[in-house]
Amino acid sequence: MLAMIKSLSVVKSKADRPFQFAWLQYLSRDSKNTVIGLVRTPPPVEERLAKEGISNFHILHGDMSDYQSLTAAASLASSILPDGALDIIIINGYTAMNETLLTPPSGFASQPHLPNKDMHASLDVNVIGVVNSINTFLPLILRGQAKKIVVISTGGADPDMAVAMDIPFQFTMCVMKAALNMVVTKFAAELKSRDVKVLALSPGIVATAEATRKWLIDLT
Repeated sequence: MLAMIKSLSVVKSKADRPFQFAWLQYLSRDSKNTVIGLVRTPPPVEERLAKEGISNFHILHGDMSDYQSLTAAASLASSILPDGALDIIIINGYTAMNETLLTPPSGFASQPHLPNKDMHASLDVNVIGVVNSINTFLPLILRGQAKKIVVISTGGADPDMAVAMDIPFQFTMCVMKAALNMVVTKFAAELKSRDVKVLALSPGIVATAEATRKWLIDLT
């Protein structure tokens, strides 16, 4: 679908993460595209892109846990995009405590404070942050041609997969991504009459630093 659009405008949230950074690299190759990345701290991302000779991009400050920053980013994006029209937004929000990554649900029995802390922080970004990201950029999407909202999810949120493959870990992430999938479903149901496509996309295991962990490699 991307190749069919001669002039594509794309906004990427969390563009400082390896997976999202790769999307910036790929999409910015076509000079006809207008590519915008949202990150909490723009300078390091801008510096890295400059070192790699990538210039067809705009990096804006945006924090998915901060509604005001998203509103400001949407306003700036509107001034950058031709006619303030956005074709595609790709949203990837994720936060979780590393110390709970390998803890199965029963492991929290002796430390009940951890899921409370972890899941509340995760909810702000992984679920509410996605709702706010979609809503702040929706007026731009409605002016676009492609009208696509893509939210990055995970196969780990699939109940059948978790049971079949014996995956009790990544508890917070999988629970929040399961909630996220319903958020996407509700937006899809609401916006289909306005020709907006909303979908959750699971990219599978991606070769980043985190994917080098043995327990992730074993899943392949």
